[in-house]
Amino acid sequence: MEINMTKVNAFLQDGFETVEALAVVDVLRRAGMNVETISLMDGLEVKSAQNIIVKADKEFAGYDFADTDVFFLPGGPGTKNYETKPEFIDVIANAYKEGRLITAICAAPSVLGKMGLLKGRRATCFPGFENALEGAQVTGGRVETDCNVITSRGMGTSIDLGLEIIKVIEGEEKAQSIAKSTQYLD
Repeated sequence: MEINMTKVNAFLQDGFETVEALAVVDVLRRAGMNVETISLMDGLEVKSAQNIIVKADKEFAGYDFADTDVFFLPGGPGTKNYETKPEFIDVIANAYKEGRLITAICAAPSVLGKMGLLKGRRATCFPGFENALEGAQVTGGRVETDCNVITSRGMGTSIDLGLEIIKVIEGEEKAQSIAKSTQYLD
């Protein structure tokens, strides 16, 4: 009997925000999700905005996204690198059209906004990136879920984002269980 485990891809490029990426990956793995970090760089090593070298699980080139359920874009100054990779933008656009879950934090929701994926949706982002959330109802909330898109404000809301992804995929009870087991909630 095969277990149907939710598959999440977390995308890393030089300049990603360390805590945003790794806190969300950690929380999702604690929930039993199959999370793979995907390097958008040449090679597996990626340098965060805080100069921490992280070894990704896989490289973007040649990766098969057919069975990925959740696409996660961490923010940070490296966010601008997402838009320089048309093949990455195509993967996200196709996943969105297929109704798969697209998640982004900090500056990364701006990428979704420029792609037109936030039109008519509630969304949030790091202060100063609101204008890039084209057509969105910008709320300023810690986390916003609207249909198949989840956005979050920044490093301080990383655990909130991870728990929201769990809630959407596994339900409120599982999210609460992870929040309590990590001491995020009493």
